[in-house]
Parts: sequence; C-alpha cells; structure tokens
Amino acid sequence: MTAPLPARTTVQVLPLAMGQHLQLWLPAGSQLLCQAPQVCVTESAQWQGERLVSRHTRLADGEQMVLAHEGWIGILAPQGGELLCLRPLRQPWSDRLPGWLRGMRRWAASRRVRDAGCAKPM
Repeated sequence: MTAPLPARTTVQVLPLAMGQHLQLWLPAGSQLLCQAPQVCVTESAQWQGERLVSRHTRLADGEQMVLAHEGWIGILAPQGGELLCLRPLRQPWSDRLPGWLRGMRRWAASRRVRDAGCAKPM
C-alpha cells in the first residue's frame, strides 16, 4: 500500500552511478521510489532507550518507502540506477502565522489569569 502524498511536494530524480554512495538531508514524510535493481537506504540515527539505532532498508526496482523522521540518509546503489525522491514542501511562514498568533494570544491570556490570581491586596 502506498502512502498518500502531501498536498504539495517537490520531485527530485537522483541518478546513481554503479557503487555510488550518496548522503542527503530529507524531511519527515519524504517518499523514495527505487528505479534501480537494488538500492540500500540507511536512515538517520534515532535514540531507542539508551541505544542509537539506524534503520537499513533494501529497495528493489519499483519499491518505495516513506521516511518517518527527518535527517541525513545514506543511499547506496551497488548496480547504479535512479531514485525518485518526493519531498513534502514546507509550509510558507505566512501560512503558519495565524496559528502562531493564536498560540501567543492563548499564552498571553493564561499569563493574565495567573497573574490576576497572585495580585497582592493593598
């Protein structure tokens, strides 16, 4: 089953020479589609308890994966080929501004309520 694409994505085709190892930073939710006989993907390291763990995935031609975490990934193409990368576009700051202002308004209101309860009588 394929994961649904975000509303806005950018497509990048990564041509890979035989034996090439490529490192690149990808945001969470990026999808990788293998167009090579085999590609090995090493995801960015994540802490599991007290251990630092990296997930390694082998993709065959036509297989795809979705990155759960942002970070640097390593791509190894033993036989060469291409990897299609679909990155979700980051939301422009102007689209995030109303939510940020609502959060600031809630924070300011909670400060007023808390400060009003601590007012000293004169």
